[in-house]
Amino acid sequence: MKIFFDCNSLAVCRFLVSLCALGILLPGANAAGAAFRAGLAKVDITPSKPVTLGGYALRTGPSKGVFGPIYTRALVFDDGTRRLAFISSDVVDYRKPEETRKRISEAAGIPLQNVLLASVHNHSAPFPDSSEADQEWGREFVDKIILAVKKAIANLQPVKLGGGIGHSQIAMNRRKKIDAAYSTTTFDENYFSQFYGKSKTDHPINIREIEGVMRLGNNPEGRIDDEVGILRIDNLAGKPVGVFVNYACHGTSLGGRNDMVSPEWMGHMLEYVEEKVPGIVGIFSNGASGDINPRFVGGLDGYKDSLENTRSLGYEIGKEVVTVLNEISTRDLLNPAIQLVSQDILLPRNYRELSKNFANTTVSVPATLVRIEDFTWVTLPVELFHEIGKRIKASSHSKVAFIVTYCNGYLGYLPTQVAFAEGGYEPADSHFDPIAEQVLIKEINRLMIPLIR
Repeated sequence: MKIFFDCNSLAVCRFLVSLCALGILLPGANAAGAAFRAGLAKVDITPSKPVTLGGYALRTGPSKGVFGPIYTRALVFDDGTRRLAFISSDVVDYRKPEETRKRISEAAGIPLQNVLLASVHNHSAPFPDSSEADQEWGREFVDKIILAVKKAIANLQPVKLGGGIGHSQIAMNRRKKIDAAYSTTTFDENYFSQFYGKSKTDHPINIREIEGVMRLGNNPEGRIDDEVGILRIDNLAGKPVGVFVNYACHGTSLGGRNDMVSPEWMGHMLEYVEEKVPGIVGIFSNGASGDINPRFVGGLDGYKDSLENTRSLGYEIGKEVVTVLNEISTRDLLNPAIQLVSQDILLPRNYRELSKNFANTTVSVPATLVRIEDFTWVTLPVELFHEIGKRIKASSHSKVAFIVTYCNGYLGYLPTQVAFAEGGYEPADSHFDPIAEQVLIKEINRLMIPLIR
């Protein structure tokens, strides 16, 4: 079990014995009088050639154009003693996240455990694969991530921080209980369709569905986490230079039939914010979105892919971000110290996978918790269900807490214990045992305690 602890809190003293027993490291304190600094940068990663788009098995060929630019974005914090880098890219995932993090760490001089590499989970963006064009883009992509981090470091300046929470309804619960029916529509038209893609047939059959079965689709009565977490970053003159935005929703408003590179709703959201607040650089992290889709998804529930509708969705939440951003007051930090805890949490593996390797009954989930005064980030490489995310945020005792998923790897869905009983796509695809929710919450709460002042 790996644990790294990076904290200036006096609470460390109360937990020193137990933490040292777990192998925790305690770096030096914040340099006296050092100003807290932040730097942001974004680099265009839009492919110049057709590439494979990630996120859907339905697609049969490469992209056929670009609707809007996509970026990799970096936010670097510096408390005078240590640095922390958040990276968020407009892609669905990374092929080799650990290798990429090591390259970033070596190139930027930031400790590996302080490099947080996340994706926004955009299903209409490139995903490095086996084709020559994909490999070429993939190499350029990693180089541009490093460039973004270096630019963010070059842009470091003393800053003031402030936070707020907005609300948005661009998301909808995607776990839909269906009615009994015979239909030629499959249980997930973005992966298996009798009318498009690899499973296309001239003789579609009727598929029997039983009432109450859980499938992917719009569930207007289902719950979501509608909070939009916002961190405003100002220079010392009070001018906004950066914003960190957090919201729980899949990047799937465009379905598997879409063959255009798109920033998805989250890219359009930052596009709107950066246009309305000149000089600001935005960065987005996806929250606990495992059971949450946009209000409409191309290919599901009769919706067609619409690049313009996707942009409208992003502008809708972007307007809320700008409204809240303008209401936030920033201030100098009273205790400008980066606190960080990093641990591999062992969760029980799904029963069906146990026989594959009797010595591998657990899944190691790397978790990193960061606290800067009264702001907390919890990063995980899983698709958390939103109820789990809300439980974690409630336990943070922070002004604003951010759940950063798809971070430092990808280990699939982590549903609630109740969802496993309900069935459906996410529980069926999960590597975890139903009790994993409770184990994860317990371990996150334990790691949170030294960070709470």
